[in-house]
Amino acid sequence: MRIKYSAFTLVEMLIVMGIIIILMVVGVTAGRFAINRANDVAHRNAADQIYTSLQAYYTDFREYPSEDSEDICEGGCTIAELVGNEDTPGELVPYIDHASFNGGSNASYFYGVGGDGGNQAVLVCVTLRGVAEENSTKEDGEIYCSGNGIGVPLYFENAQTTTIENTTIQNPYSGGGNSLHVLTAWDYLSSGGSVWNNGW
Repeated sequence: MRIKYSAFTLVEMLIVMGIIIILMVVGVTAGRFAINRANDVAHRNAADQIYTSLQAYYTDFREYPSEDSEDICEGGCTIAELVGNEDTPGELVPYIDHASFNGGSNASYFYGVGGDGGNQAVLVCVTLRGVAEENSTKEDGEIYCSGNGIGVPLYFENAQTTTIENTTIQNPYSGGGNSLHVLTAWDYLSSGGSVWNNGW
């Protein structure tokens, strides 16, 4: 009596393996997109939270923190100094809970102040794809800004004055090439800032 065995053929096994590989690639791509999206949301929320605390500060002092303010930002305002950390409260405490502040994944935060009197408009900007130096080299690099200083010349902590026209600024260098471009906020916010790496 002959025993009949049934099994997959080599072709059927290759087809199944191919389908599994395709599903894995799709899953990894979707997962990476979801992680990037979650990091972007965390950065935007942190910038909005800092701006909200700056509005509360403005309500009390009728100006945003700047070098011209008394007893604050003597060497220039930075987000790290304004927010502070668990050990050292920043200038915005009690307007912001510095101990629970979460700036998301690695990013650079910039503080710009200007307008009438030099301290009536403000922007908090954050790089969305890593710290400023990494963000500026990526084709999908972006900078997000929150505040009332859109379209106003602002003085940023890196000693540069620039005007930001949009809340989200895409990398003008994406696509490669040596094309000429008008200087934008990207040129001034591609390095420096307060680097967040699970703390200042």
